[in-house]
Amino acid sequence: MAPWSRAALLCVSLLLAAAGGDGARASMCLTTAGVADGQWWRLVTAHFMHLSWPHTLLNVMGVLGCCALVPAVFDRLLVLRITALSVAISLFLLIGSPHALPYMGLSGILYALLVLGLAPLARNDRIAASILAGVTIWMAWQWVVGPVASEERMIGGRIVASAHVYGYVSGAAWLLMRAFFTSRRAHP
Repeated sequence: MAPWSRAALLCVSLLLAAAGGDGARASMCLTTAGVADGQWWRLVTAHFMHLSWPHTLLNVMGVLGCCALVPAVFDRLLVLRITALSVAISLFLLIGSPHALPYMGLSGILYALLVLGLAPLARNDRIAASILAGVTIWMAWQWVVGPVASEERMIGGRIVASAHVYGYVSGAAWLLMRAFFTSRRAHP
C-alpha cells in the first residue's frame, strides 16, 4: 500500500470518528477518570477525536501535509507507530499535564511524525532542516507564549500546546531508541 493510501485511510478514520458526534467524543476522549476506570482505549482513541468539524478538517489537512513532506513515515508500520505514539503522548498528558484533560486531537501525533520523518533528513537536506526548525519554533512558541486565540475560536476549544511538545519529544525518543537498537545490532 502506498503512503498516500495510508494517509487517506487515516483521514477517513478521523472523519468517521468525527461523525460519531458528542457521544463518541465523550466515550473516546482522554480523561483521568476514564483511564482510572479501566477504559484504556482512550489512550489511543483520544487522538482520533476532535473538538469540532473545523478541528477535524485542520488535522486532516495536517495528515495530508505530513504525507507530502515525509511520505516515508506512512509505511507499513504506520498503525503501530501511531498506536505507540498515542499511548506515549496520552501517558505524558496524564502524568505531566492532567490540567489539560479532557484531551482530544491528532496534532501531537503529527508533530511526532514530522520529527520522525524530518530529523533523519535534516543533516543533509536544507529544506528538511528548515521545515523542522519551523515546526520546532512554532511548537515552542505555542508552548511558551500560548496558542493563537483565533485558532482556538476556529477549532471550538483550547489548544493543548503540551500535547505538541509531548508529540515532538516522543518522536525524538523514538529516533533515539531506534539508533540505540540499530547500533546494538551492529556491534553486539
